[in-house]
Amino acid sequence: FIFTQIASKMKQQCLCGQAALNTRIVGGQNTSVGSWPWQASLYWNGFHMCEGSLINSMWVLTAAHCFSSTNTTGWSVHLGQQNQENVNPSHIILHPLYNSQTHDNDIALLKLNAAVNFTNYIQPICLADNGSTFYSGTETWVTGWGDVISPRSPVTLQEVQTPVVGNGICSCLYEMVNITITDNMICAGLLQGGKGSCQGDSGGPLVAQQGSVWIQAGVASFGCVETNYPEVFTRVSYYEDWINFTIATDQPCLVTFLSNGTESNNGTCTGVTPTPTSSTPCEWLIFLMPKSHDVILFLSCPYCFLPKLTQMILIILQD
Repeated sequence: FIFTQIASKMKQQCLCGQAALNTRIVGGQNTSVGSWPWQASLYWNGFHMCEGSLINSMWVLTAAHCFSSTNTTGWSVHLGQQNQENVNPSHIILHPLYNSQTHDNDIALLKLNAAVNFTNYIQPICLADNGSTFYSGTETWVTGWGDVISPRSPVTLQEVQTPVVGNGICSCLYEMVNITITDNMICAGLLQGGKGSCQGDSGGPLVAQQGSVWIQAGVASFGCVETNYPEVFTRVSYYEDWINFTIATDQPCLVTFLSNGTESNNGTCTGVTPTPTSSTPCEWLIFLMPKSHDVILFLSCPYCFLPKLTQMILIILQD
C-alpha cells in the first residue's frame, strides 16, 4: 500500500514544539505544570488507558495497539494539566499496515470532534520529518502517567531523560527473544533499566529538543524498562506521507531533526547478557469497570510483555 503525499515537500512555517513553561531539562521526576503542553491522556470509560500527543488543533497522534477497533464509543482525550480540556474523538484511524503480532506500524491518529484552543498548557508538538536523524546516544525525553515503578501509576505527569539506542544493538538484543526491530522503530532507554516508559504510557511521545523547539521522534509501542531491553517506539519520521495523506488540511508541522554520530554498530551484542525471560511467573492485574460489565486484565510481568508490553484483554461479561 503506497501513500501519495498530497502536500508539498516544502515544510510550512508554523508554530509547534513550544513549551513556554518548561524552564528546565530534567529526568525521572514530576513535571511542572505546562512543561509538556502537547501531552494527551486517552481515557476509555473514565479510565486512563493510553497516551498521545497533540499535533494540531484537531488531531492527536498515538499507538494503534491502544485500540481493539475504530469505534470511538467510550473514548475521550484529556489535554492540559491545568485548565484541562476534554474532547471526544470523532474518528480513530489505525495505520492500514499495523501488525498486532509484530507491532510494526504501531501508529494511529485520532480526529477530535472539536478544535482545541491553544494556551500555555495546550500546544502542538512538531513532528520529525523523513529527513531526520536520531543517532545512538541522542538525548530524548519520555513523558507519561504510566507506571514508573509497577504497579501503581503516578498522579502527576512524569518525565524521564533517556538516550536513543541504535537499531543495530537494539535489534541484536531483541533477537534473543525472537522479536524483530524494523526500520519503522526507534529504541531508547538505559540498558541497565530502571526508568522509562511502561504500562499506561502506550502511545505517548518520545521527544528531543533542537534549539528551543521540541520535536517528536517516536510513539511508545512496547518495552518496560527491563535490563538490556530498551523501550521501543514507532519512528515518527517514517510516517510523514501517511500522516499528510490522512490529514488533508491544516497539516501538522514537520521539522528536520539532525543529530551527531552514525549508526556504526554492526548489531553484535558483545559483552551484553540479556535478562532471563522465564524465571518469574506471569501475573495478572484485574480491574472491574464501574457501571459496566467489563473486566480488564493487564499482563504485568517483565518478560510477559514481550513483544507487546501493554497487553490488554477485554472480556465482556454476559448478563
